Amino acid sequence: MKAPASDTTSGLGNATECVRSLRAVREIGENRLGTAPRTEAKTERTYAPLDQDVVNIAFGLDLAYLPHAGVAVASMIANAPGARFNFLVLHDGIPAEDRASFESCGVGHAFNWLQISEPAVLAMPGKRHISRATYFRLMIGELAPVDIGRVIYLDADLVVKSDIRKLYTVDLGGRSIGAVCDVGMDDRIFADRFGLPHQRLGYFNSGVLVLELHNIRRDGDFQHALDLLQKRSEDLEYADQCALNVVFWQRWAQLDVLWNVQRRMLMPQEGKPCFATAREMKTGKRPKIIHFTEYNKPWSLDGWHPLIWAYYDYLRKTPYNRYVREVAHVTFAKDVKRRIKTLLNWWRLRP
Repeated sequence: MKAPASDTTSGLGNATECVRSLRAVREIGENRLGTAPRTEAKTERTYAPLDQDVVNIAFGLDLAYLPHAGVAVASMIANAPGARFNFLVLHDGIPAEDRASFESCGVGHAFNWLQISEPAVLAMPGKRHISRATYFRLMIGELAPVDIGRVIYLDADLVVKSDIRKLYTVDLGGRSIGAVCDVGMDDRIFADRFGLPHQRLGYFNSGVLVLELHNIRRDGDFQHALDLLQKRSEDLEYADQCALNVVFWQRWAQLDVLWNVQRRMLMPQEGKPCFATAREMKTGKRPKIIHFTEYNKPWSLDGWHPLIWAYYDYLRKTPYNRYVREVAHVTFAKDVKRRIKTLLNWWRLRP
């Protein structure tokens, strides 16, 4: 994904099936949580006072990706003891019952549900494995509380393995956006397509973004990206990710690559083009965020990744555990095999 693209061709199946299946997740979640407190879904555009000690995290979600974002939330909380999170969820009308199930992944933290009503965004079609939910991030500036200056945007197909507060406080050097290069994109071809100056590894992956919203609102950057999507959608191979790269070309801050370790960084044996060197990708070091990019997701029927069990480890901390395992046909033998391989692969990486 590119994420948060809904991989509707594998794993969860089509949207109708997913909606029907997630209704059962509510009951599963209630059985798992027992007497644990359930928070009521928040009313749109009502916010509790924020302070500098709160880490603002944004997701753009539809119902299909809700379980996987729950895994991201659970992993984030587990690796940041004592942190206080404010989750901003941009969505297209997720029912209140499903919101409550999702909030159980982060009991004690704040959730603000920001429903997209912009017709131009809701009408945008998906592309290949990319669903229209990927465009929701472009509405952060408009829908987030005006007093929020900084926010981390995350795709739903990832696991956080480090204290994300370190990313939240990173110095962007005055830039409006911080990101990690996308190693699967030839920046020269992309630059030539849009008449941009060449820059090595100048194209970023939009699955992990540190955003300075005050600057983005002031400059209208996300609106420029939306305009580009409407005018040149056929030229934008990865939809809004490409649009954001055009808008922020040579105007983004390079984050530590370990904050967005993509599939091609870990799986050179697949033979897909990779435009970064092993040194640039910090090959051999432990990821701070494992980003399950591209088609083959951990919840796909044939899902495989060197660190796949990291996803299933945190999935157990959510109300979606049984549901996802059943949909992905995860057997006991497959689970054990994945766990052993993941532990071995993680142990080989330098901390």
